[in-house]
Amino acid sequence: MYKMVIVIYRNPTVPFDEAIRWWTEEHFPIAKKIPKLIGYVVNIAQREEDGKDPEIMGTDEIYFKSREDAESAYRSTEWAESRAHTQAAGHRASRCTVKEVRIIDPS
Repeated sequence: MYKMVIVIYRNPTVPFDEAIRWWTEEHFPIAKKIPKLIGYVVNIAQREEDGKDPEIMGTDEIYFKSREDAESAYRSTEWAESRAHTQAAGHRASRCTVKEVRIIDPS
């Protein structure tokens, strides 16, 4: 399995609640169309104890069977549409491939 994590940075001119609404209601349906995805997990950021809005909206964890599938997906029109949708809203994303290491398994 091949896993990537994408950090979604909120456009600072967009209120946090509106950014989360955009992400969950508008962006998720676009992103889940990326070909060859076998898993898609989202971690939505929460406000801090002091009530401050976080800089990020959260992270995507996306899974593919292989690196080749991930590279093919990255070149797809669907991924390009997802990137364009994020950029048009003024948000930005940073992605990387990760190797998950569980120190304490939550299950």
